[in-house]
Amino acid sequence: MEGNINHELIAAYSKESSEKLMQDYIRKSSTIKGEDILRFCDIPQVNFFILKILFEKWKTEFDQLKSPYFNYKSQEVLLAAKKFMNVLSKNILIEKQDFRALLEQAMYKTVLLIFSPYEYYLQEINKPVFSQISLIDLTDIQKYIKINGQLLQAYIDRFKADGIEAVFNDDAVRIFDEVCENIKSSPDDFEAYHEQLNKISPLDINALYSPSPDDASGYIDDEPSSDTETQSLKVIAHQKTLLDTFGAEKKESLIDIHERKPLEGIRKSITINQRFMFEKDLFKGDKDEFEMVINYLDNCKSKKEAFDFINENYTTKKNWDKTKVEVSEFFEIVHRRFPQ
Repeated sequence: MEGNINHELIAAYSKESSEKLMQDYIRKSSTIKGEDILRFCDIPQVNFFILKILFEKWKTEFDQLKSPYFNYKSQEVLLAAKKFMNVLSKNILIEKQDFRALLEQAMYKTVLLIFSPYEYYLQEINKPVFSQISLIDLTDIQKYIKINGQLLQAYIDRFKADGIEAVFNDDAVRIFDEVCENIKSSPDDFEAYHEQLNKISPLDINALYSPSPDDASGYIDDEPSSDTETQSLKVIAHQKTLLDTFGAEKKESLIDIHERKPLEGIRKSITINQRFMFEKDLFKGDKDEFEMVINYLDNCKSKKEAFDFINENYTTKKNWDKTKVEVSEFFEIVHRRFPQ
């Protein structure tokens, strides 16, 4: 499931790691300049996300400029604004208390992009404050992405291939899901990034994929509101509303029906997060073996044939622990692939 990432843990880690990074930095200075941001953290993605957040804040402020007397959308004004932004970018000076909030947000986004790229991009694509996502928006996002950029590139390529300039949120998400289903490349190996994160503050991978009972998106925003909450929080709130409407008994019935519904195919049902988890944890990063197993299982004639193959080659020979989250989730998908 896409919701198996622990947002509360990411939020807590982002706060703790940001505090440690700030402690090291403020011994040298109480402010930070623009040229120092790109070398602030040893993980470049964190630094680029800080710049991304800064740019987005400036863009939001500029977009809010409205007047009955001036045309802020004229090409001349937009060009002047771009030049002004270039001047501002060379004169960044941030106090430590203001920088801490930026750093915490950037750290959160970085961890999410490393360990749950699908969810990170979904938040970027389907922000409630915007009704559409455009090709220009995507290429702007791409400038700041240094990890797991292949998924975004595939999405951009789809826009170009279909001649899409902009699309409403619902269609944007649908197209993104289609891209995720068909993408052949795998997420970046997280081990090196995990080591870098551990040097800042220890991060428990097992806990990262084990959400708390009341888990909600821990997305960090310095000005949270109903207009700026993330897509994860929006989805969770929507789910709670639906479940409250139907009542506890009907909620269980709907879940049971969903779980009994057979899958069209294992490959089609595996999300980008699950593919990431299965490849790394079950197949030790061997992408070819993962592809071979999925192809074999999708062509099995029965549940017995599928599980005989898994039990003989993996449960027994490779000591798959059925109590582990990734194993039980893999088995659940195989179970649902074949009707009773």
